[in-house]
Amino acid sequence: MAVQFPEMTGRHALVTGASAGIGKATCEALLEQGVVVVGLALDDQEPGPSGRFHPVACDLAALGSVREALASIKSIAPALDYVVNVAGRDAKRSLEEGDERFWTEIVDLNLRAYYMVIREALPLLRLGRGKAIVNVSSINYRLGIPRRSVYSTTKAGILGLTTGLARELGAEGIRINTISPGWVFTDRQVQEYFARPEDQATYLPYLHERQAINHHITPLDVANHILFYLSSASAASTGHNCVVDAGCLLE
Repeated sequence: MAVQFPEMTGRHALVTGASAGIGKATCEALLEQGVVVVGLALDDQEPGPSGRFHPVACDLAALGSVREALASIKSIAPALDYVVNVAGRDAKRSLEEGDERFWTEIVDLNLRAYYMVIREALPLLRLGRGKAIVNVSSINYRLGIPRRSVYSTTKAGILGLTTGLARELGAEGIRINTISPGWVFTDRQVQEYFARPEDQATYLPYLHERQAINHHITPLDVANHILFYLSSASAASTGHNCVVDAGCLLE
């Protein structure tokens, strides 16, 4: 169950990557608070039974689609209190395999889309009460994992985007923070790395060795941290990076 923030009831949030994983968990956690949620995703989504979840199809890697989606939500949300950027791809390719097209595809979705969503949402954020943005990065850029250079570049860039906007947006009372998760047990990650016994024998011991606590990080774990940084409980925080990794980065 998500931690509860009664102040959020009746407010409006925009979440990208809303159809799966951390994005979906964040939408569900916000809906539990009584928030009206606009969920952007490339995949098909169903409207929520409460009538407070509004799916909007959007190719976040395409600027035209982002602008069109943000323009369309004005009829749903007269103002935005919260913006949460989650969408991304963690495709793996070596330096030789990762050509210019691959670079562009990953950077456009994982980094440029974050910037453009914030930029296009800014007029509605100015009208909101919550005035908070959370960007989801990853600890991956700290780990030096082979074949992840482009992905790691985008995740490091998200931190730069957050700090780069913190003072600029702070002048208008808008806060912006980053959440950097460790290895999250999303449905896709479980299927890719933990579905077979031999996979579990490979990856679970590695995970238990690296993490300071034996905890399988769930999408809800991350969503709860997102809720905190959206809420007034974190009113004194902006430009920061909250690491949610069960102690993986501890030396």
